Amino acid sequence: MRRFKAFTLIELLVVIAVIALLLAIMLPALGKAKNLAQGSACKGNLKNYCYAVAMYTDDSDGKFPVPERCYFTQGTAYPVESGLASPLHLRWCNGDVNLKDHPEYGGPFFRYIANAQAFICPTFRTLAVRNSDDHFYAADAAKIRNYRPWYNYTMNAYLGSESSAVAKTRVKKGTEVKRPSTTYSFAEESSLVDTAYNISGLNDTFMEPGEDSMVQRWLASVGSPRLVIPGPEGVGAFYDVIAGFHNAPASNLLAGRGNCALLDGHVDAYPRAETFVHAYPR
Repeated sequence: MRRFKAFTLIELLVVIAVIALLLAIMLPALGKAKNLAQGSACKGNLKNYCYAVAMYTDDSDGKFPVPERCYFTQGTAYPVESGLASPLHLRWCNGDVNLKDHPEYGGPFFRYIANAQAFICPTFRTLAVRNSDDHFYAADAAKIRNYRPWYNYTMNAYLGSESSAVAKTRVKKGTEVKRPSTTYSFAEESSLVDTAYNISGLNDTFMEPGEDSMVQRWLASVGSPRLVIPGPEGVGAFYDVIAGFHNAPASNLLAGRGNCALLDGHVDAYPRAETFVHAYPR
């Protein structure tokens, strides 16, 4: 009968140490690979938005969808949202109005993106935990019955808006956009807030750096849209900024980049500092 020699304690400890060392070497690489895969999936999602915006404008005499209703038929509460003070601002994480499950709430633009693989970046899905510094979220979060983040792609508020707050900045048609290759139709937002840079986190269906009076003040002070940047080193806090969780340091998930669907049909990533210059259509 063949007999096997057992491991000694020292040999076992050496094997464990080698395995631990290999894991320490491999885990960062695996994490990086996962982040790259999630980033690629996100860009694929937004490529679908590029197609959807192009098809919508082709079918609508060149007019953009209305950002305030780019997903939904209405900005006021649906019956399922009863009890929420600001239902529109919590729809991004309210599973009761997830359009994949409830297409009856979808607005005119929704049918163009209904077959999109997803409305949310997989990286954001893992980061979107049940907390946020956004003031709308803080006021209503406890009342959400079905917390399920399902979108974080929001439309450029300066394209097609019906809001009087941006009447002088907005454009209605694609032919009015000066730089389609660097102007986004949809961009990633985050639920995170750094009040020195952005007043609100992800809280509605559209991204608005600032209303007309703010835009006019910014441009008067710095002269060029490219110099309009948020924060203490810039023109002050915006309402909304591009998400920064891609390739961001763990200490500041607003300091990386967010993916954007550009009007010429490609997808690119920009930091929050470039929120306005890539939103401003004129």
